[in-house]
Amino acid sequence: MQLRDGIIELNSTGYFYYTMEFPRPYDIVIYFVAPSCKLCNDLNEQYQKVAKFYGDSGALYKSEQKRAVFFATMTFNDKNKQVFEQLGFVSAPNLFVSQPHIVFVPQDERDRYLRDMKWSISYTDGTVTAHKFLEFINKRTGRQIDYKASTSEALTVIGVLLGAFTLGAILFIIGRPLFLNPKLWFIGSVIIFITCLAGVVYNIIHNVPFFTQNNRGGLQWKTNNGRQQLGFEGLFLSLGMTFTGLTMVLIMRLNVLIKHQKIDPFVQRIIYLTLFLCIFLTIQFVEDNYRQKSHYNPIYWPPKHYIKGPLNKDQGNSF
Repeated sequence: MQLRDGIIELNSTGYFYYTMEFPRPYDIVIYFVAPSCKLCNDLNEQYQKVAKFYGDSGALYKSEQKRAVFFATMTFNDKNKQVFEQLGFVSAPNLFVSQPHIVFVPQDERDRYLRDMKWSISYTDGTVTAHKFLEFINKRTGRQIDYKASTSEALTVIGVLLGAFTLGAILFIIGRPLFLNPKLWFIGSVIIFITCLAGVVYNIIHNVPFFTQNNRGGLQWKTNNGRQQLGFEGLFLSLGMTFTGLTMVLIMRLNVLIKHQKIDPFVQRIIYLTLFLCIFLTIQFVEDNYRQKSHYNPIYWPPKHYIKGPLNKDQGNSF
């Protein structure tokens, strides 16, 4: 086979022969691309890195417990259009891990098998790195190949960490009284909480878009895929949870805040009920959005089958 950077160039004939051949002591990882696909070209370097990691680890040869793993690429054209259609690819790029037992997968289970073994990559996946490729491929080949950073990458990370530490130390020395202000700590804690809960760091690392377009060309602010999210989606739900928490704090403190004010008791009750209603509606909104993305189906009220009773046995306490 013709190799380019340790990657096999497949045509339709080679695809059917090397994937449908049985028995075969190897798995094939195939990167499906299209000629005019910018994303395909952008991710090609990351795919080559993973192929090299596998090659350097000796995965091109089978062991007693593991099959060999080969890497290939296939470019869309009129001659291999059938392969793309058979795998259900409607766009590019795509990653597919072909294992020997694909030959014997019954037709009624084939869709599930393909769904587990293929990854139709899109911009909503954020920045797809060699780490993401490795995670996907390792899980399906049963190997544990680690990412090996180059010397320049390692030096860059060390330099950034040292620079950030030095800058932080200088700022703390200059603004020591400000940094010891309790109000600043409270505001900073809330901001950190919102940031962590919204997945902002993940979004930055993977270059997740804030919004995207749906199939009808309209603005889309969230996805229904549990493995994906948009920037606004995470931030919006994070703000909802933060609002709920801060409102609970406000309810606890409200009696102290208004005890010196001459407010009618009926008005006080209206204020409390309004705050409770805001909390309830916000929780319902957050639940509905999570339920669309997660098979855990989270709900505020414990299910009827949950054990109820003492604190150490009541499963509803986690809620």
